Amino acid sequence: MMPAVPTIYMSASMSTAAAMTKDDTSRETEIETFIASTDWAGAARAPLRVDASVRRYYRLTKGDKTAVLMDARPPLEDTTTFVFMAEKLRRIGFSVPEIYGADHPHGLVLMEDFGDETFFDLLTRDKSRARELLTLAVDALIAKYKADPKVALDGCVAYSDEYWLFRVEQFLKFYLPQAHDRTLPAEAQAEYLKIFKATLDAAHYFPPVLLHGDYGAQNLFLLADRAGVKKLGIIDFQDMTDARGNMSGSPAFDLMFLLQDVRMTFPVELEEELKAKFIRETGITEIEKFNAEYCTISAAQSAKCLGLFARLGYVEKREFYLQFLPNCWRNLDRSLQHPALADLKQWFDTYATERV
Repeated sequence: MMPAVPTIYMSASMSTAAAMTKDDTSRETEIETFIASTDWAGAARAPLRVDASVRRYYRLTKGDKTAVLMDARPPLEDTTTFVFMAEKLRRIGFSVPEIYGADHPHGLVLMEDFGDETFFDLLTRDKSRARELLTLAVDALIAKYKADPKVALDGCVAYSDEYWLFRVEQFLKFYLPQAHDRTLPAEAQAEYLKIFKATLDAAHYFPPVLLHGDYGAQNLFLLADRAGVKKLGIIDFQDMTDARGNMSGSPAFDLMFLLQDVRMTFPVELEEELKAKFIRETGITEIEKFNAEYCTISAAQSAKCLGLFARLGYVEKREFYLQFLPNCWRNLDRSLQHPALADLKQWFDTYATERV
């Protein structure tokens, strides 16, 4: 069974620095002690990418070999979830980083290095590869949909509407105050949450599937020397930003995250083509209900990311994230055209007509 996962909600106003529980000196000692206990003792260490979570990553180099060290400090992170999820996805048939070693009490995991070029990097350089790469990613979602539920859903926790509401509320708390210097009256904020809750309540038609939680181009790699869906390398599958890994939810969830990636845009025609492929090859017959769930999740994700990126960009001064605000609005405006979201569209038409 899956190890217990703490249900810790990271305060949306908490900065990365404030989330750290140990000073840098003691943390360095823990990291060095852990590395020294593995086959990577003596390896050179260099910082890797920074993401929107409190995690940090390093590349270890020893001779002609490399590995990745994930620094995921407790209590905000739970590395037991990461290792559990890696084994689960490997059993289903996916390529995830091999785990070389872990120190769970200190939140450290040493793992296989998939390299530097994510789908995001490949597509930023050459958008003509979008069909090739996204098709591979959709094929993996189809395989996950069809996976043995005894394996895929082992220990899963439902991605609840309450959790969505916690996340979409960030639009009210951070986007409007930071991007437009205004705070809505309490009545308008309450109406927003009430409408979102009703909309989410209606989007539970399909049996839940295992979720990645952040199935976007920045978390996917092309492993050209492997075959089938194993050509897709998958990372950050634990959704550990809020320590709630191993979640289940709508089959539209990860598909929407992929095809409406908030960090880049794809042609609408390609999105519709690949969404139709997923529906066809999974055998889903209630297409309108699926589209309603897809658009509902899109609206919630877009609103959440508007708040998240505003916090990261304006409050934490990580201005890199501000460039993605137009993508969030593009996705939100498209999703609001679905009839199931008519009340939510009316709210935005009344209270939030600004666009960045």
